[in-house]
Amino acid sequence: MKRLAAALCLSALCLWADGHGPAFGFSTATLGAGDSSAGTAMMWRSGVVMLSPYFSYGITGNVQISISSPFHLNHGEHPVGRFTGLMPGDPEMEVLAAWRFHHSLTGIGTRNESTLYLGTSVSTQLPPRTDGPALRRAPGFYMAAATGHISRRYYVWAGAGYERYASLGVDHPSNSLLGSLVLGWRPAFLNKEDPASDCRFFWETTGEDVAHAWRSAAAPAGAGHHGVPAPLPTANSSGIIVLPNSGGRGVYSGPSLLYTHGNLAFQLGAQIAAWRDPNGIQPAERFRVVAGVSYFFPGRRR
Repeated sequence: MKRLAAALCLSALCLWADGHGPAFGFSTATLGAGDSSAGTAMMWRSGVVMLSPYFSYGITGNVQISISSPFHLNHGEHPVGRFTGLMPGDPEMEVLAAWRFHHSLTGIGTRNESTLYLGTSVSTQLPPRTDGPALRRAPGFYMAAATGHISRRYYVWAGAGYERYASLGVDHPSNSLLGSLVLGWRPAFLNKEDPASDCRFFWETTGEDVAHAWRSAAAPAGAGHHGVPAPLPTANSSGIIVLPNSGGRGVYSGPSLLYTHGNLAFQLGAQIAAWRDPNGIQPAERFRVVAGVSYFFPGRRR
């Protein structure tokens, strides 16, 4: 009975931590029914800082809804495309639904589970470009899935997501594909029934494939954000100008940690580029940083 009580308590801690687990990759957990959390994340890439408030609410134990809205603090050019599993990588407001459709206990404090994500977003700021005026951004649509194994001490998650934008007739931002593998570890000294504080360590590896952006040949030419007129490439047979300095592929890897104390959670993660293959000439992105703080509001329990 004591072991069962400990397992239940640890599961509650896992749920709180996993709801704000990896900094970059995908995880599977959802908040409990009636539980909610609110916080702010800071994201840094290529010298540009984004701040993102976010809010999550557990509709049931397996269904969660989240809203996030990153925005530029210092408006500058940076590589576009999603680089975190559960938050946009560009200035957008996104509504994201999560459905944990598989949840199987495999022992005391261990389980296998899988989660599906569906979301939509609208632009709030237009990222500047050096090769011409900023691209107008149509609504985006996002679909992702994650699966993993969770125990008292170790975590393994794998996931992938695809974000695609609608077309406005003249502009089309880059669609992006993101995959991740996350390994997590919880130190043995934290295996207590009700610790006031908890800490998780992760090693996160992400891979991305960002497509070229394009604009219509009918779109008016203009200068980039440095004020220099940018010559446009020749349009193809469909009247589309594919922007050569957009998109690319890359693999990033690095550590992150999650520290919780009471209802507060603090998160910090960094990744360095293991391999980069950008298209054309773009801002260098050799490492990324994500930091965040959030507060957990437990729902009423009957």
